[in-house]
Amino acid sequence: MNDASPIWDPERDLIAIPGAPGSSGPYAQLVGAAFERVDAGLGAERALKAGALLPAVSVLERKAEPILRRRILTVVQCLERVVERYPDDPRLRDFLEVPAVLHRWIMRHDHRERPRVDFCRPDLVGADLGSVRVLEFNPSSPGGVMVTGTVNRMWRGSPVGDVLAGWGVPDAPMEQPSWFADWVLAHGRERGVPDARTQRIALIRGRRRSRFEVDVMRAQFTARGRVLIPVDADDAAALSKFALAYLKYVPADAAEVERWDVLCARLTAGDLVAPNALAERWVAENKLCLAVMSDPRFRHLFTPAQHTALHALVPWSRKLGDGVSVAEAIAGRVDLVVKAPYGFRGQAVHMGVDTDPHTWTDLLGDPARRGWLVQERVAPSCVDTDGGRYMRDLKVAVVRGRVIGYGSRMGRNHVLNGALGSAMAAVFAPHTLDTA
Repeated sequence: MNDASPIWDPERDLIAIPGAPGSSGPYAQLVGAAFERVDAGLGAERALKAGALLPAVSVLERKAEPILRRRILTVVQCLERVVERYPDDPRLRDFLEVPAVLHRWIMRHDHRERPRVDFCRPDLVGADLGSVRVLEFNPSSPGGVMVTGTVNRMWRGSPVGDVLAGWGVPDAPMEQPSWFADWVLAHGRERGVPDARTQRIALIRGRRRSRFEVDVMRAQFTARGRVLIPVDADDAAALSKFALAYLKYVPADAAEVERWDVLCARLTAGDLVAPNALAERWVAENKLCLAVMSDPRFRHLFTPAQHTALHALVPWSRKLGDGVSVAEAIAGRVDLVVKAPYGFRGQAVHMGVDTDPHTWTDLLGDPARRGWLVQERVAPSCVDTDGGRYMRDLKVAVVRGRVIGYGSRMGRNHVLNGALGSAMAAVFAPHTLDTA
């Protein structure tokens, strides 16, 4: 199979949005008829707010999916390599410019154990193996994957499930109703946390809070006989009662971590156990890791086989002011995107194609944007409907070096994010995700 092969199976795209290709076909009619039932079920489970799901179900192309999956896992290994080299590579540290308050705690970790990016959710856009690219890694977004798993289970429980079963489309691990809780609990056991101390798990949060996400997380632990308790990151007294936790987020303002000394000290000492801990998260979250993977100055970090996957999946990416000049980025406006290294929820992402030349020049000329990620704009896969064009992405959930499922967002904006009005669409793998 060559790189022109589609990653979406055009014969099995069950898009039921009016006016979409195939929307009058029998499968799409089935999707449309099942949609209200699925949407109502998600609302009853408090897994998704109204309007956040589209009547769209897709199955990835059977021959392309294993190739894409292998490439994704290789690129995630490259992310781990960046994390691993960070403490001992001054040039890499200077390039990533991790804020000092985060760097201090990263360096206090015991680095004898090879770091793992235990969880991440690469977001990709593109229509085929030759065009699809990784735009972000998202090592802090398990809630979205849990909701995606719930969405897929709901579709399987609808009449659409009979079609999927007829095609031999198997369940994915993320569709298991307790995969996240099982992952966190297994991590605790491996790190020697006694079972008696895992009856209550802390969900360490900040000012950004998502009720839907917390509810889905809490339900998973309840199913395993545990209690998940949200705790503020700077509440030292409350945190002292826990041995196992999940750190939900990286703050947009690193200065917030100045108040986290007790939390960070316990995490680095291993007194409080959490997967994707500080040394992994605070490097892997930095979007400049994609510039490391693209900039030829860092080729020595990766093996020849990894270079092949990086060339296939990582878009041209550079650091503004250190890899691409301001003048070059201004001149390339329509073909470029700029992002803050620690931005989230689609914030601080600027698409040159959506920005007028004067605003773009002011944006990139602002010294506050020096050090941001500059990336080539990648054309998404599109679905044309009577109501206009929808763009879509592909989300890939990776846990412990294994793809556990897929999902998608569709929207009218180039920046696909639920906070910016995009809605979810179901995506299924065509075969078991352990297959080659």
